[in-house]
Order: sequence, then structure tokens, then C-alpha cells
Amino acid sequence: MKHLFFLLIAPYFILCQEFYPGFLSELDAPICYNTSTVLTFETLPSGGDETSYTYQWQKSWNESNWFDIQNATSINYTTDFLNTDTYYRVTVSYQGINILTNTIAVYVLPPLVSGALMDVDSLCNNGVSPVFFETQPSGAEFNWGGFSEFSYQWQQGNISENEMLDLTLVDWINVGDDSNTHTPIVDPGLYCFRCIITSPHGCGTVLTDPVIVQINDCFISSLSDIHTKKQIVQTFNILGQNNNKKSLIVNIYDNGFVEKKYILE
Repeated sequence: MKHLFFLLIAPYFILCQEFYPGFLSELDAPICYNTSTVLTFETLPSGGDETSYTYQWQKSWNESNWFDIQNATSINYTTDFLNTDTYYRVTVSYQGINILTNTIAVYVLPPLVSGALMDVDSLCNNGVSPVFFETQPSGAEFNWGGFSEFSYQWQQGNISENEMLDLTLVDWINVGDDSNTHTPIVDPGLYCFRCIITSPHGCGTVLTDPVIVQINDCFISSLSDIHTKKQIVQTFNILGQNNNKKSLIVNIYDNGFVEKKYILE
């Protein structure tokens, strides 16, 4: 009978050598593309001497193949800059026993992309002709559309009449509303426009490439202009070459028409 009692009680002492490995704190939101975050324990290990636990953080991209992270041996871990979803867990060791914590996921949003503005030659300053996106901004959102709503800041640059047009020297001013379109209401002339797109989830800002637009006063245009032979009144060499080879030429005609030529010779 004493022998039977020993068999029953022996497993109890074996189980007492185990411990609770703790619980990792899960993130409440995804992180931005190419950023890092700090991971830690929500509940620390218990059941043993607090000073005797050791920690080894591990990571995986598929929750099947796990890799030890070099020098990640404390209760906190700062991830690398991530550009893909990554999973983490910790091997907690105590008196020769290793127990795994729960697995947590760090979800990474796609990069913020500015999109592209529609390249139009000319618009009327009649309040109904907008500059708009040919390709809409994207990124900084779940692929299934969990996040949306970017912020837009349009900018306008006035182009002075000179033979060379250098967009790096344009003085930009903020114009328009927080909208994915902008309707210029300006005097007739040559302008350039661009848009700053901001992620509402702290993932930064991006800037579109500018577009060059001739704004015409369509209210004073007459039907007879259609039959009038147009003449060039101003020519801009966008790239600034003297020989006009392999360059982008913008010709402005007296009827308001804008012509863009790509010279490849």
C-alpha cells in the first residue's frame, strides 16, 4: 500500500518543477511600413525565483519555422525595421525547463504611395475644371481596405515667362481644400500643381510629381478662334538643353493651346 501511495504522489512533485512562462502583450494596431516597435510581456513568468528566468526571443514569417533572435534575451525586445508581417514568441527557461509563451503577430501596413496626377495640357478658369488623380494614392492601409481616408494638401507654383523652366526653383504655395481634386481659380497663365498626401495613421507623407497646366480664360474665347491659325507665343525647354536634343519642349500658342514635345534625337 505504501508503494502505491508513492506512485500516486510522485507525478505531483514532477509537475511542481514547471512554471508559468508569462504572456506576451499583443499589439492593438499594425505598424507602418519600414518601422519598428517594442514588444514586451503583459504578464511576467511566475512559479519560480524571479531572478532565475532566462529569455530567448524568436521570430517567424509563417508561424512554422522559428529562429532565435541574436542578443534578444530580456523581457523587452525592439524589432528590426519591418516590411512584412512577422510573428514573435519567447522561450522562457527556469532550472533546465524551457516553456514557450504565446505567439503574437506584428502586422505591417503597405508603403504609402503618392499616385499620379492626370497630365492635362490646359484647363479653363471657370471653376469647374479640376486637376485630379490619374492613379489614386494607396498604401498605409490593410489590403482588405480596413484603413482609408488620406489627407490632401494641394500646392500651386506660378511659372514666370523665361526660356528655361526649372521646377526645382518654383515657389510653391498651399491652395485648395482637403480633397483628391483641385479646381484652380486663377488668372490665365502657365502654372504647375502637385499634391502632398498624408497618412491619417501616422505613416508619413508623400508628394506627387508636378504637372504643368495652361489656364485659359474660357469666358472670353470666341468660336472664331477655332478657325484662326495658331501661333507660338512662348516656348519652354523643361530640361534646359541648349541644342533642344533629348528634351521636353512646351509650346504655348496664342489661342491658349499647350503643346508638349518629347525630342529624342
